Formats: sequence, structure tokens, C-alpha cells
Amino acid sequence: MAFFERAWFLGPHPRHVARRVRSLASHLLLVCVFSASAADDPASGNVTDARVIEEAGTGTNWLLKGGDFSGQHYSPLAEINEGNVANLGLAWSSVLAIPDGIATTPIVVDGVIYISGASSLTYAVDAATGEVLWRFDPNVRAAFGEYPFLSWVARASRGLAVWDGGVYVATADCRLIALDAASGEERWSRQTCDPDLGFFITDSPYVGGGMVFLGNGGSESEEKGRGYISAYDAATGDLAWRFYIVPSDNRTENDTPAMKMAAETWSGDALAKYGGGGHSWNEMTYDPASKQLFFGTSGAYPYYHAERSPAGGSNLFLSSVVAVDAETGEYRWHYQTVDRDSWDYNATMNIVLADMTIHDLERETLMIAPKNGFHYTLDRHSGELLAVGPFAKTTWASGIDTETGAPVYDPAGEVWNLGEGETTYLWPNSWGAHSWQPMAYHPKTNLSYIPVVDAPAHVSASGEHEAIVMLTEVDGEPHAPGKTVAIDPATGKERFRIDHKLPFNGGLMTTAGNLLFQGLGTGHFEAYAADDGEKLWSVQTGSAINAAPASYALADTQYVVIPVGAGGGLQYMYPEMHGSAEHRGPTRLMAFTLEGQARIGAGSIDGPALPDQPKRDASDDALTHGEALYGGYCKICHGSKVNARAGGSVPDLRYVTTETVEAWDAIVVGGLKAQGGMPAMEISVDDSQKILSYVLSRADALRAARANAKPD
Repeated sequence: MAFFERAWFLGPHPRHVARRVRSLASHLLLVCVFSASAADDPASGNVTDARVIEEAGTGTNWLLKGGDFSGQHYSPLAEINEGNVANLGLAWSSVLAIPDGIATTPIVVDGVIYISGASSLTYAVDAATGEVLWRFDPNVRAAFGEYPFLSWVARASRGLAVWDGGVYVATADCRLIALDAASGEERWSRQTCDPDLGFFITDSPYVGGGMVFLGNGGSESEEKGRGYISAYDAATGDLAWRFYIVPSDNRTENDTPAMKMAAETWSGDALAKYGGGGHSWNEMTYDPASKQLFFGTSGAYPYYHAERSPAGGSNLFLSSVVAVDAETGEYRWHYQTVDRDSWDYNATMNIVLADMTIHDLERETLMIAPKNGFHYTLDRHSGELLAVGPFAKTTWASGIDTETGAPVYDPAGEVWNLGEGETTYLWPNSWGAHSWQPMAYHPKTNLSYIPVVDAPAHVSASGEHEAIVMLTEVDGEPHAPGKTVAIDPATGKERFRIDHKLPFNGGLMTTAGNLLFQGLGTGHFEAYAADDGEKLWSVQTGSAINAAPASYALADTQYVVIPVGAGGGLQYMYPEMHGSAEHRGPTRLMAFTLEGQARIGAGSIDGPALPDQPKRDASDDALTHGEALYGGYCKICHGSKVNARAGGSVPDLRYVTTETVEAWDAIVVGGLKAQGGMPAMEISVDDSQKILSYVLSRADALRAARANAKPD
């Protein structure tokens, strides 16, 4: 049970690697206008309910993250199709000054691409040429001195929304900011949650019905926080309603039928001590027809269900899909994917709406592929389970009971019961078989397509764990750690799969040309036949890809645009699972057409020469201890085995200079660089020096590898 208390499967929460440093931080808002062309257009950012609905069948624009209100990541354009996609070429490429990459889907409105990346850096780009029109920097770094844990989550920012002339972006320090779509100038800003309670925001806002919807993260903070969804008036920024995901420990505050129902499903003191968590940190879908807002929820601390709720109970609304009235925030229905969650199997993945025939009946459905490895098809109006099936290897459950909707738990997943000396693999790992990279749906093939991380956690009774391991052989058979899996949502059955070398790849897009597009961690941007998965086209971009593509049309020409440059926070912990040294190029926006003939150019960022460094005579025991300390305190930002993201804002410690070595303890223990996001660690100077010895040993290993690689 001790390893659950240390959150072994996630690594340390960013807040817990820091001794919080309190200081005032000014929030400077920086806007750089590069061109007046967008500012001269009074119709910039023209996105409304009526327009999204009317244009859903045209594909001219990509008005929402999921394309339209269905969230299908499907384009009805077919100029580019399975017969000619092999002729696709680069139309233009634009380098964006976002060193920590992009983890979202572009929004395209009337010839302007709106996109944001790490640290909520926001751009408007000419969709015909790639010219940057304006850039906005909310200066999230100003908050790092007061909240050093935000330096990690800020790098995981996942996009923006556009609505009625406004661009809406959220920041890690809990701000919701409205910008003018034409100029990038700020209209208003609202503080939506409290970093003092461990709250943060990594997701984009969502829009519909004249409102802006926003969730938050922080369920592992161990602070007393309750996750919630907020709805704001898009024009004024006034708060319209707020829906709490878990009940309060003060029962008098549970004054709605939903919270009264939820309160009966909790026992113990987790609500009083930790607030209950359940944050909705990623994705939601608005349905204008039913006026419902659908969102998924996360788990809570303590992770272990028996510790969190010792007398039992399903702990609503953790690990659930929840539907509320989008106009009032009132509860409509819920479906809980894991009712005794001990693995942090969040249900916060993207939600897709589609109409289809199931058992000879026409159904209005909702689809989701959560972390837990199962694809669910639900009734959109009641939450009834219509079909379910696995899309990845699972050992925590053998299946889902189609009558009750509850998991059929497998004792193999009870890793807390390992005997002395035992080890095992837990499938999927607790970062999930599917994370924030969006799945897609094709209405003509009636298939869901999921970017799958088919990699387990390695768990040991001794407490030596690895949150994710990349296996290439399982049970004596070849195994691909990354996959794209096509699921028939009417049956839950797998139709086909595409294997990938790396586990972390990009989100998906389908088109009416019978195409499925995806970027890969290897830097390839590829197109497959949507009906059978045959690879039809591939291009090497030079940069690892985690984002999702979009498509649009200008002057009767179809474009496919993809952000390249690995994005998301986990790339720092496991950079080798997101790309290789050959595919760690700069952050770029790349647009392809059938007539494109631009040169892609070299993308790889070469590592610098190693500086002169002091020699250390550390014992094997000291290095082993230093490696363990590094894993507990440093790996989440500086990378597994001291292998940081190339070109990012976090330094690769193998390149420490003599000056940094001399200031090492002042930085690590004393918090010398806390203002820049490097928090002070609550460790001894002796332990700090052991970490340094391990870091320098990794530098020596890199130096030796380079020497051996040089030709004679």
C-alpha cells in the first residue's frame, strides 16, 4: 500500500517536488502584432452555433477542436483522397517560437489558423502562407516563483477556442483569457481556480451556446480541492454556473440532488482531508441539439480505493462520463467507467457524438476511449451502455459487464497484493492506454480510431517501480508499444490495427476521401486508408508529433495542417518514448496540398558539445542512490536517465557547466532558480551531491558514446 501513497505509477505530482516559494509575481500580458491583415477584418473569429451547424458538411473551416460539435475529428473534404494522397506535398511551413512544443488541434476560421502551445503561447497564422499575424504571451512564467509546480504543467497546455470574434485561452495558473481574434489584444481575464489548493489548467476552453466552458486539474495535489466545471458568458466573462464533480465533506453544501446522491457513495475522511479530486482536466463536448455538455472526470487521492473509501462506495463522480444541462449546469446523467478505481484510470479523454444503427435501432450515441483500455458507446441522452470492447491489453479487468456496465475486475490487477520478491506488469499503465491525443470517427466507415499507448507499468513488491516500460515482446510474441486501433463502435470489436515503433504518437483525423491522418513520434506524418488501415503516404517532418491534424479549404484547394514538435508534459519524463535524436526538430506548423512543392528542410536539433566538467570519484552505491533520488525528484522534468527534451525550456543536465556544479546545492536545496520554475527540493546537501554525481556519470556516458561513434 505504501507505493500508492507515493503515487508510484504517476511519478511525483509537480507540486510535491517543490518547497513552495512565496513571492509576488506580476502577470505581464505580451502581444506582438506581425501583420495588420487580420486586424483589418471585422469578421475575424466568426464562430457561432448557427455557423458551426450550417458548415458542418462543407469542411471549409475547422471551427472547433473536434472540427464541429460532434467532436469527430472528421473532415467532409475529399479533394485529397485515397487515389491521390501519394501526391501530397508541403505547401508552407512556419516555425513557431514555442520551444516546448504543441499538444493540440489547430482551429481554422476564414483563412486564419489559431493555435496555442506550451505556456499558452498563442498564435494567429495566415492559412494560405504560414505568415504569423499576431502572437500573445500570457507570461505564465511570472507565476513560477510563487508556484514552482506550475513550470511542469504549463508545458502541457492543450490549445484554445474561438467564438464570436474572440479567442479564448487558459493558463496553468488558472486564468481564462479572452482575446480579440483580429488583433490578439486582451478583452478580459478571469481567475477560475486557486493554485494555492494545487489547482492548475492544462486544457483548452470549450465553446457553445454563447458560453465558454472550462475544467481544471489537481486531483493528485493532496490539497483539499474539489474538481469542477465552470461556464462563463463568452462576451462578458461573467460566471454563469459551476458544477462540482464530487461532494463536499460539509453535507450542508451538498444542496443539489446530484451532490446528495454522490455523497452517499463516499466513506472515510478523504473528502475532508483531500477534497475528493475528480477534476476534469481534458476535453468536453457540447451538443447544441440537446443542450447538453459532456465531460469526463479523473480519479482522486488517495489512489487506492480501499484507503480512499474504506467502507466501500463508488465515489461519484470519479472516473465517469457526466452530462449536464449546458445552460444551467444541472446534472442530467452519468456513466462510471471504473467504480472502484485504484489505478487512476481517468475518463477525461475526448468525447465523440455520432448517430448509428445498433441492434437494428437508430441510436444517438456518445463514444469515449478512456485510460482503462476499453472503448465505450453510450446513449447520448441516458448514458445507457450500448457496446463496449477492449482496444489495448488489460490486466486490471477481464471485461465490462454489459448488463451492469461495471468492470469485471481481474485479481491480476491487484498489484498491492504482490508477495515478497514478486514483480508484475500492470496493463495499461496509469498514464493510460489512451491519453489526451484525440481519437477520431469516420461516419462512412462507422469506425472509431484510437491512438493507443500499449505499454504497461512495471510494479514490484519491493517498491522499485517504473510508471511506463516499452516492451517489444510479450508472451513470446512481437509487440508494438504504440498502435492505432480501429474499433466498430456498434459492437466494440476491433476491426484493424496499425503498429508503431514508439508508444506516444499524435492525435487522429479522418476525411471523406477515405483517409486517416496521424503524426508519429518518429517524426513521420502519415495517411492510411480509413476502411482497412493500408498506409498510403508518409513524409518525414524532422520533428516528433503528438498533436492532431486539421483540414480546411482555400480557393478550392484542400489543405491538411499538422503542428510538429513533441508536446505535452510526459515527453519530459520519457523523452525516448516520444521521439529519437533524429526527430527532435523545432516546433513548426506544416500545411500540405496536392500542389505543394515546398522543401521541408532539416529539422533535427543537434546536441551541443559537452563542456569541461569536474571529475567525480563516486562509489557504485552512491551512484545507485543518486539514480534513485534523481528518479524521485528530477525525472519528471529532466527526463529518464538524464535525457531531457531536445530544444525545450528544461535544461539537459548532462551539459552542466562548472559554474552550475559550483552552485548546485544552492539551486537544488536552496531554491536559487525557483523564480524560473526550478523549485527547491526538501532533501539534504548530501543527497543533492549524490544526484550530481549520478548526473555527471550520465554526462560521462554520453561523452564516451560520442567518442566511440566517431569514425577513424
